Amino acid sequence: MGLVSEPIWLKLLPASIRKLLEGKEGLHAAIHNSGWIFFDKILRALLGVLVGAWVARYLGPTQFGELAYCIAFIAIFQSLTNLGLDGIVVREIANYPERANIVLGTTFQLRLFTGLISWALALIVYGITNSFENQGILIVALVGAGMIFQVADTVDLWFQGNSQSKRTVMAKVAAYLLSNTIRVALILMEAPLIAFAAIIAIESALTAFALRLSYKQFPSKRVWRKHLPEAKKLLQESWPYLISGLSIMLYMRIDQIMIKSMLGEHELGIFSAIIPISNLWNMIPAALCVSLAPLMARKKLVGSEALNDSLIKMFRFFWLLGFIVVVFTLMLSKFVVETMYGQAYIESISVLNIYVFTCIPIAMGLGQGLWLLNERKSYLSPLQTITGAVVSVATNLVFIPLWGVEGAAIAAVLSQVSSCFLVNSIFARNLFVMQMGFRPKMIE
Repeated sequence: MGLVSEPIWLKLLPASIRKLLEGKEGLHAAIHNSGWIFFDKILRALLGVLVGAWVARYLGPTQFGELAYCIAFIAIFQSLTNLGLDGIVVREIANYPERANIVLGTTFQLRLFTGLISWALALIVYGITNSFENQGILIVALVGAGMIFQVADTVDLWFQGNSQSKRTVMAKVAAYLLSNTIRVALILMEAPLIAFAAIIAIESALTAFALRLSYKQFPSKRVWRKHLPEAKKLLQESWPYLISGLSIMLYMRIDQIMIKSMLGEHELGIFSAIIPISNLWNMIPAALCVSLAPLMARKKLVGSEALNDSLIKMFRFFWLLGFIVVVFTLMLSKFVVETMYGQAYIESISVLNIYVFTCIPIAMGLGQGLWLLNERKSYLSPLQTITGAVVSVATNLVFIPLWGVEGAAIAAVLSQVSSCFLVNSIFARNLFVMQMGFRPKMIE
């Protein structure tokens, strides 16, 4: 049997760190996979902030607020399309690779059907609640088309389950670079608002095409096929995550819908402009959680103690990261907003200084998903997210009339804290203790 060659990045590390990592192929794969996911997340986040700020500055708060409203509206329906299956599919592929074709084929069919239904439902609801005749319905139709193309993300789950994210990252990056190049061209051409909605649909189509090309280079051994019993099995486990995903999207997007309804599109533009800056840092825990999912599944096969040890280390890192992000944002927010968005968005500075505190509970929420999945306690997920959604609606109803968009930012922080920490402190004490960075006493 030939020796497994060390990855190049391992050879570049200091000797003391390299010694700790030697012989741990599973961890090597997770770190290598994380590197590619980080590259994708970093590029997307940076381009999203830079090009997004340019688009916001070009459109102005009012038009940008109109586009943000339509995106937020579609996002709620888009959360239905994934059916809460991502983590489950990755786990099944990692643990039972011989069944990958059935799991993937069934997931693809379920998502395609759900995407079509969600798109049609979004158009109907928007038309009834707003209008079937204004420009908004066309924007919603274009943005919502992404729900159909999103079915191609099933391919990404195949690569995640095999720690082969490199193969999809390059494809997605190519599509993302092209779409953002078009966005810049639209700004230089002084294109109308509807053109920026169209590019969202085009980007989704390009990504789907790129993923298809990637899959042809590294296909599963068997042809994908749907299987009704498998569909029932997947949905029986995923429904809590589906409800959770919908609730998460509600309490992360309902504030934008409520701002537009209670204050107007201009104020929504002010609020929406800073969200990409604040969320820029969330790419780190998001990438880590995606890449560590197969490793955590294998840790659970060893035992709960092994899983808990890994999770505690991850949560401690998230606390450190969150503290650094908050401090740097408070120091640089004025400079960043004035430089990137201009005087029209000067009110966004105070909003950013509040909203950035969501980065800590968001990171902890991403991390807790690995525990919920591997301990098969998915029933907690709807409780957490429904609590967050209820708190979000209640606090926005109170705080938006009192403090405007700053009140919406405060409500966002409170809803995230309620969902991530408050519920766990009552119903999942072990998880809460681990989130605090300590070892649980196995009281559950």
